[in-house]
Order: sequence, then C-alpha cells, then structure tokens
Amino acid sequence: MYILKANCQEPSYQKAAEIFQDYYYRITGIMLRMETVPCEDEDMIVIGSEAVQPFVYKKLRGGTPIRCHTDDYCIISKEEHNRTLLFLAGGRGRSTIYAVYDFFERRGECHYFWDGDVIPQKETIDIKNLKVKESPRFAYRAIRYFAHRGLKRFQAEHWDFEDWKQEIDWLCKKRLNTFMLRIGMDDLFQKAFPDIVEYPSNEEPLPEAIGGYDERTTFWSLEYRGQLRKQVLDYAFMCDLSHPEDCGTMTHWYSRTPLQFLKKENPSFLSQSSEGYTEQTGLVWDIMKEKNLNNYWKLTDTSVKEYGKPELFHTIGLAERTYSNDRRANLDLKKYAYQKIIDYVSRTYPNAPLMVAAWDFLGYLEPDEVVELTEMFDPEKIIILDYTVDKKAEYNNFEKWNIMGKLPWIFGMFHAYEPQNHIHGDFEYLNSKLQIASGDSYCKGMALWPEISHCDSLTLEFFTENAWNPRGRSIEEIAYELCEKRYGEQAETMKKIWNSFLPTMKLPSQCYAPYYFNTLDPSSDRHPVWNVLQGKPLSKQYEEYWKHHKEDDKLVDDNANEMFDLISKLPEEVFDLPFIRRDVTDMMKTVVVKKLQYVYFQALAAFYDWTIGKDCANQLREKLERSQALLALLGDILGLHEDHSMYYSFLDLEKNRPVNPFFDQAYRENVINFYCRTSVFEAVKGVYEKEVAVFKEWILKKIETGDTNVLDTEKLIQKREQIFDEFKATPLKAFHNDRKPTYKIIAEKLFEIF
Repeated sequence: MYILKANCQEPSYQKAAEIFQDYYYRITGIMLRMETVPCEDEDMIVIGSEAVQPFVYKKLRGGTPIRCHTDDYCIISKEEHNRTLLFLAGGRGRSTIYAVYDFFERRGECHYFWDGDVIPQKETIDIKNLKVKESPRFAYRAIRYFAHRGLKRFQAEHWDFEDWKQEIDWLCKKRLNTFMLRIGMDDLFQKAFPDIVEYPSNEEPLPEAIGGYDERTTFWSLEYRGQLRKQVLDYAFMCDLSHPEDCGTMTHWYSRTPLQFLKKENPSFLSQSSEGYTEQTGLVWDIMKEKNLNNYWKLTDTSVKEYGKPELFHTIGLAERTYSNDRRANLDLKKYAYQKIIDYVSRTYPNAPLMVAAWDFLGYLEPDEVVELTEMFDPEKIIILDYTVDKKAEYNNFEKWNIMGKLPWIFGMFHAYEPQNHIHGDFEYLNSKLQIASGDSYCKGMALWPEISHCDSLTLEFFTENAWNPRGRSIEEIAYELCEKRYGEQAETMKKIWNSFLPTMKLPSQCYAPYYFNTLDPSSDRHPVWNVLQGKPLSKQYEEYWKHHKEDDKLVDDNANEMFDLISKLPEEVFDLPFIRRDVTDMMKTVVVKKLQYVYFQALAAFYDWTIGKDCANQLREKLERSQALLALLGDILGLHEDHSMYYSFLDLEKNRPVNPFFDQAYRENVINFYCRTSVFEAVKGVYEKEVAVFKEWILKKIETGDTNVLDTEKLIQKREQIFDEFKATPLKAFHNDRKPTYKIIAEKLFEIF
C-alpha cells in the first residue's frame, strides 16, 4: 500500500499526505511510501479531489460528491482488481486534511484533544467499505487567542512555535477553519514606522508599561515576537486556515501606542467620556483627521504585508468606550468610524469581507442603537461577529438587533473572562439559542472568543462539535462520550466522577474573579463585597444569585461528597495518566471555587446582619474559618498540577530563549491585579490566604470591640499593598519548597469539610 499525493503547488495537500503517513506509522509502525504517479497492482491512498488529482475523476466516474473550494470532504473506498483504493478528498486543502484526521478517528480509533491525542496500536487499519460525506453547517468555525498573561496553559502569549504547531494541528483535527491572534501588536509599529519607532530593549521595562494587566513589558524580545507571529501564521496558512486581519481604530490596552510614536507624530485624540484606557497610549487617535486615519491604515497594510493575507478583516470599531454623554452624538461618531473603516477595506481589499465585532453592541449600545448601526451595513461586505450569546443578555442580543435574515452573522461564545479558568457554562441555554441561530440561513458561523484558552476540555468538545453541525446534544452526552474517548480503561470510573461533578458545573458562574480573591479591594466595583458592607443594595443579578445560593450550596455539598469519595478511592498510579490528572485537578478546583463563593457570601451576610444588631458572631467566625480552610485546600489542589503554577509557566518561558530580567515583576502585576486574579497556586499561597486572614482578623476585632463602622478600610488597603510587596519579593520557586499532599489526601480532607 502507498500514498498517492496530489501533484500541485498548494502546501496543504502535501500536509494532508504527510499526516496520513505519520498517523499510519504511529498506529501500525509501517511507513508508507509516497508517489505522484499511480500504480496498478497495490492498495492506494489517494489524497485530494479531482481538482488536484485527475486520477480521481477517472476512478470515481465523474469525481467526488463535494462542492469545490468548500469545507466539504468525503472518504470513499473502491474495490478494483483485487485491490482497494481509498479516496480522501476535500473541496479545498484544509478539508482534505479534515478527511485524513476523520479517517483515523473512524478506523484508527484515534481521538484528538487540545492537550494530546489518543492513538492505539494496531497491526493494520481497514480501508474497505467506506462511503462518508461531510459538510459543515457553518462556513466560519472560529476561535480567538487573547492577550492576558499568567499561566501557559490558558494564555496564548506564552506559547512558542512548537506549542502553536500543536494548537493549529488541533484546529484542523476538530475541523475549525478560522483563528485570530489578538495577543498584542507585536512589532507592527516598528515595521510600519521604522523611522519613528525603535525596538525596545529586552533588558528593561517597556516604556509604556503602566501596571496590572496593562504592564506589557515583554518576556521575549519584540523582535522574536514578530518572527514568531510570522512563523505561526505561515504554518496556519500552510494548513489552509484563515486569519482575520485587525483593521481600523486598533488602539487598546493590549495594543497601546508607543511613546516614541506619540512624541514624534503627536496625534490628536478623540475625547472620551468613559474612564477606561484614558492614558495617551490607550486613547484612539482623532479619526476626523486624515493623517491619523492613514496611520491606522498603514498599521493594517503592514500587518497584511508582513504577516497575513488580505482575505478577511476584523474590527472592534470604537469599542469599550463612549465619547459623549449625549447618546446621539456617541452613536453618530461610532457610525462614522465604521463608515471610514468599511470604506477603506472595500476600496483597498475589495474581495475581502469585514467582521464587525459585537462586543460594543452588548456593552456600550442600546438595542435600538444597534439596529440603527447595522442598517447601514452591506450584507455583501459585512459579517456581524457576535461572541456574546452566553452573556445571557436577553434585553440586548442577536434576536434584538434585526440582523437575522438580513445580515450575515456569527453565533459565538465568550465563555471566559480572564479570571474564569475553571470548568463552567450554561450549555442548556447555549443549545436553546443555537437552535434559533442554526435555523437562520444568514447565520454563517460559530465562534469561541474567550479571554483565556483551554479552560476545560468539556467546553472545547461542546464548541467544536456544534461548530461543525449543531446536534443539540446535552452536556451529559458530550461528557460521557469524552470519557469513552479520553480515559481508556478508566472510562467508566471517570464517567461516575463526571456524573457527580456536572450538577455543580451547571450552577451559575460569576463573571469576574471569585470574590474571595479580592478580599482587600474595597475600591473594586466588580463584586458585591464592599457594597454589602456599606449597606448598598445588591444588583438584580446578585439578588438572583443570593436567592438561590442556599439551595445551590446544598447541591454542591451532596454531589461534591460523592465526587471526592470516588477520587479518594482511585489508585494513586492512576494520577500518572496525564488526562486524568489534569481533568480531576480541574474538577476538584471548580468544586472548591463554587463552595468558596457560597461560604464567603454567607460570611458577608452574617457580617451585615451583625452590623444591624443581630447576634451572629459565632456563625460569622465559623464561616470565615471555613473559607480559610477551603482556600488552603484550593492551594493544595492547584499545587498538584503544573498547569496552575506561575513558576512552571516561567520555566517554560526560559526554556528556549532569554527572558527580560524585569519581566518577573511584570508577571506578578499581570496575575495579581483587580481584574486577572484567578486560581493560581502561588497567588493563593502568597496573596489570597494572607488577605483572607487579615480580613478575618479585621472583622473579629470589630465584633470584639463592637465597632460597626464598616468604612474604615485604609488599614486594609495598606495591608493589601504590604502583602503584594512581600509576594513580589518572594522567588516563585520558594512556594514549591513544601511537600505537596496527594490527590487521595486532599480528596479525603475535602470529603470531611463538605
């Protein structure tokens, strides 16, 4: 048997042949040879449709049953003169790759996950009796990688070229076709304006660095980041994937204007009425002036020339900002910005559609304003990229924008803000909305557009399945199939663990950092802690959350006990299996995060009751002590796996190339800020536990002295800064010096607490 590869110039067909050769060898140990000329007396693997293989037209009597230049593909066996011909053909290069991976899943019993493949060993692979044709429901199946930093697993900016190759291969295995690197500007200003903007030193802080998640000091040199971006996109294009090019008013927190550019070009700025991104490096240049617009266009043109392709564009418009307290004036300006962006793309790249991101629609416009805005869009040019469906904003979603049946649009999941690296999702809600979307012929795609990557394997299975063809399957069905594919001999045991976990996973997940991670931040309005303490009413969202919390808390307890009991009985050697170790860690982490939310809310409620004269000091003390115990165990859980460690993520950064010596401090700023706090081992041990201890001492002292003044927060803020300073001064490795407990020990302790 041999492989007949396509004799054409497009590299994706060569890639498809190489994938077949590689996976056949991995499964059987047999290395098939490749040919470009057919032989008459051997079994043959034929790669490509009649468009690139005239032999296919001859043997299949008119060719393959697929549409040319689409993501359709077929897998067809044909018996001929005591031999078998296996045709793996796609409407284009990438769908030919899909066909190859699909074959090895069907007949090789391979399964593909973001963190690795399941590849069995066989003596041979049956190629007979196959007649498969696949066609996707959605033309765009898209995923985005974002610009936050922290842990390598979740933050794409940490990935080097080999990591990206694995990721892009996974996109092909899961039949996705579009991805977006929204991880900063890299060296775009240096390439677009070489006489104005120099490459910064990689041995000092970035001049534009501000602090928190805005601290953009690079770990690798900006020169290398540009080279890496080029490598990544070249590899993706070799696989025939699409990448939308950013265009228009791109200034944002992760794509700030370099100070050198500001000093030499001195652009004027639009006047914002909103508070975010108000530093000059974060302000949008005044688009009423052609010079500023031309400089924005130059960034886009340079990106196309240096990195990308002029086939698909993306804009956020004037997103995440308002420019006037007068809604009419604000909307008119945003409409003007879109008009200028659309005009430029249409004139310069007339064959390329433009994706208009809907983030601004949800957060900064009213439904009637969105309707007015979208009425000016040409359906031949514009695709609405809506990745906000799971925000569950029934008052302001795709059903209210008057786009269904009128404008091409993409149905999307935001899924995770930066702090949400636990397993979560309201999949019943998503299925109900996806049914509506898939019934609209103008819905052209499905997207996963989160702030973090790989937060859980279950969500990725849900997304990739439905992006190809929405089947409406329940999350239980998807989870049980995941177990069968992912865990081998432990599949039935893991089904039981997932079954005990899923009821907790389904409970509401708050948008921002779990509140106990921001205990000493009275200035933050992203959680209700300090509103409760100051006697302010809760928002409707939190009232609903509070109304159900007792019932939900009991549900967590009942199911968690079963889950922890099952985990405690697993043989310790099972945790040497990478998939089980990772997923059990994720499930344990998620359950404790949920429980901490409830316990902390209960403590706040008890404190509030005490301030108005109720006798609940003992209850308050018990809740605070319980939250401390849970937080300590969360740290122990995170310490079980390198995924959740800054130290191990930092080691990966240093593995292949020098790291900016100032990045260590920037790294801590990136993780321990009001927005990005999440489940990170060193953060729990070095910051969160200490903050909760201070908070507990503060409250108990109030009870002891009878002080009901809840606004004396200055000392708490000072303590917070002190804790953070100590954390920044402690080497990351120092947090790993203590011996870590085992899964069994932690599960047993959690069983006792729950």
